[in-house]
Amino acid sequence: MDAMFDVAIVGAGPAGAWCATRLAAAGMRVVLIDGSHPREKPCGGGVTGRALAMAGEELRASESGVRIESASFTQGSRRAQIRLPSEPLRLAVIARSEFDLRLVDKATSAGATHVAARVRSFDRHGSAWRLIATDQEIDARWLIGADGAGSFVRKRLSHAFGRGDISIACGYYVHGLTSNRIDIAFEEDPAGYLWSFPRRDHLAVGICAQADAATTATLMPLVDRWLDVNLPESNGLPDARTRRERYSWPIPSLTVDAIDREVPSGDGWMLIGDAAGLVDPITREGIFFALHSAEIAAESLRAARPAASYAEHLRSAVYAELRRAARIKTRFYRPAFLSLLITSLQRSAAIRDVMSDLVAGEQPYGTLRGRLLKTMEWRLMLDLFGLGPI
Repeated sequence: MDAMFDVAIVGAGPAGAWCATRLAAAGMRVVLIDGSHPREKPCGGGVTGRALAMAGEELRASESGVRIESASFTQGSRRAQIRLPSEPLRLAVIARSEFDLRLVDKATSAGATHVAARVRSFDRHGSAWRLIATDQEIDARWLIGADGAGSFVRKRLSHAFGRGDISIACGYYVHGLTSNRIDIAFEEDPAGYLWSFPRRDHLAVGICAQADAATTATLMPLVDRWLDVNLPESNGLPDARTRRERYSWPIPSLTVDAIDREVPSGDGWMLIGDAAGLVDPITREGIFFALHSAEIAAESLRAARPAASYAEHLRSAVYAELRRAARIKTRFYRPAFLSLLITSLQRSAAIRDVMSDLVAGEQPYGTLRGRLLKTMEWRLMLDLFGLGPI
């Protein structure tokens, strides 16, 4: 390509596509480079109401989406359930092939150029970047890495995630079943949780745990066991195992120390979404943070000092919240706390309301202690937070 772009974005997932949309709408020349779309990302597919609201009203009415009406939580044989009102929409499960493609279409409609190619290399030439994408050369003044947990841009300009900063997620798409409920089963060894998220014509069933505590080989038997107990052959799937389509992928899940070490921007470049480690370390939800970081990046590129402005805004608006989550994560996944949580969910409508807001992404960790205190479930609050600051 002969033209000089203002911004080259590597990766056309939610973070990259939304950043391209905002920048193109502001009049910048933007190229969005990714040859993998449309594609189905191997994940649960849960999108919170606040993420859908940010991405645009037209994305809320997805024919492939399932509006979630309830959520169940289990620890061993004990179970509790909460309601998730569908209006206003609190949580939907959407096929990523459709969700991501709609965002890419939104970006190109705003004026961004989509190059369906893979970036093989890039280098700085004076005040601009030259990217080699398959057989094309692309020049841009700014480079934004939105290429996920294994980000090529991040590895070149910052540092790769360590094994202790990544969660392993793996499981199956179970074809032929769906519902309007999500199921969460807390696991003790390794600490984490198993989920079943319904899509239009199948379930996404999986499990996640820190990569330094588990492997796919140790996690998949837990998924098989859950399926054998909860989806037996009597459910109308006589060949249940043949209907399971296996998947796995890495998710950033940063510790406090890792968050403090993050360098999300520099001279002429930024990282957004998963490439910047922007995933809730407790829930592993990242789509809202992907969209939010894309907006922050787009705003920062109009500032006097874009890289510094982006890092400062990201640290105060996003990393601070993820840092709080990382601090309480080890307390959250202790068996004693999870047992207390299930008991509290069973007996307290106020705690069920808190959990509903947490699932919907509408309860910040910064105000969680105070809200728990108001429920009168003081033991639950002390067990999660202790007496010190978060």
